[in-house]
Amino acid sequence: MLIQNTVPDQTVSLALLDLGCGLGDLYNYLQKNNYANISYTGLDIVPEMIAAAKVNYPAGNFQVKNFVEDALPEHDIICASGSLNIIFDPAGSQTKHIRKVIQKMYNQSRIACAFNLLNKDSEWLYAQDPRFYYADKQEFYQYCRGLCPDTRLIDGYLVNDFTLVMPRAV
Repeated sequence: MLIQNTVPDQTVSLALLDLGCGLGDLYNYLQKNNYANISYTGLDIVPEMIAAAKVNYPAGNFQVKNFVEDALPEHDIICASGSLNIIFDPAGSQTKHIRKVIQKMYNQSRIACAFNLLNKDSEWLYAQDPRFYYADKQEFYQYCRGLCPDTRLIDGYLVNDFTLVMPRAV
């Protein structure tokens, strides 16, 4: 989830926390693109995902952790790509769970946090999978602006997705 029209500095050392890292694809991307300056940690709730990530990328730092309920360690950048779209139990509490994670991400990030969600405005485009949550883009944008007035909304890159980036004041 890089901000459009920017090229990350590959010389500054950064600690990145990837919530819902799945199979470790972001770690793979960073390695393939020579981001040796990024200290990567991937967390996932599903032990089988972490086991597969460790097999795929043995040098990566992957850990089983419930990032919804557990405390998050402080990192320069914290991101969640796709992981907040999975419906938690109970489904009616999804907005509350996501807000809880956003608050923790923002509080524990030193530079910025970023996450994406499926856009409720595009629900009609696809057959709906009941395991996925579709968020009200404006509701989450306003919530994030309450925490961080400089929140940036990025959309238009996919018809059913949007990203919110919350930079810390420097």
